[in-house]
Amino acid sequence: MATVDCPKCDRPLDVTGLAPGTLITCPCGNVTTAPSRINRKWLFLALGLLACPCIGAVAAITIPNFVRFGQRAKTAECKSNLKGWYAAQRYHFQDTRTYEPVFSKVGFAPERSNRYAYFVGPGPMEVRDTERNETPEGAVSIGVDTFRFTESRAVDLEALPAPVKKRLGVSGTCPECNITMACAANTDNDETLDVWVISTGPLDLQAEDGEAAEPGVPLHFVDDTRT
Repeated sequence: MATVDCPKCDRPLDVTGLAPGTLITCPCGNVTTAPSRINRKWLFLALGLLACPCIGAVAAITIPNFVRFGQRAKTAECKSNLKGWYAAQRYHFQDTRTYEPVFSKVGFAPERSNRYAYFVGPGPMEVRDTERNETPEGAVSIGVDTFRFTESRAVDLEALPAPVKKRLGVSGTCPECNITMACAANTDNDETLDVWVISTGPLDLQAEDGEAAEPGVPLHFVDDTRT
């Protein structure tokens, strides 16, 4: 049963089957009219139209943030491996008073499923484009695991920015020496590489935001995680 409250005494009045606008007399003597019926289909449509601008605004904020979060999560791999390599070099230096560019000689072996390539200078590269890769003797670079990430682009030494490339490897005469490594990847399928650098000594390099390089601290030389 459909009802409407009397505006005067709040008594429920039966309006079942009455056309909108029909006069109804309440026992209290007050006269009112049957209300208009609202089409639920049009009500939901109207509510949807009102909500759409809000949904669009939320999406405009949330989607780019989600993309940035995903890209920055990928860079965690690079930063972690750079720090691991740095620690390995420091241990090696304590024992030998030298730094070692060959990855296997300092125990640097990132797990597969790496989205970043790692470089200490020109020389043999461990290419990860098959299920079981073979590490060449004296490897000083490791390629992106394009077997696991078929959409990822392979990165070689020549693709690195010139200021980074010329600073890789051992500099100076040991024990008064330092060593520098870089990692790079294409994180968002454009033409720019995301590039990080770490060194055991000071570098005359700066991040895009002007931050100076510090020994043992990964430096974001080219930030390709922005949208």
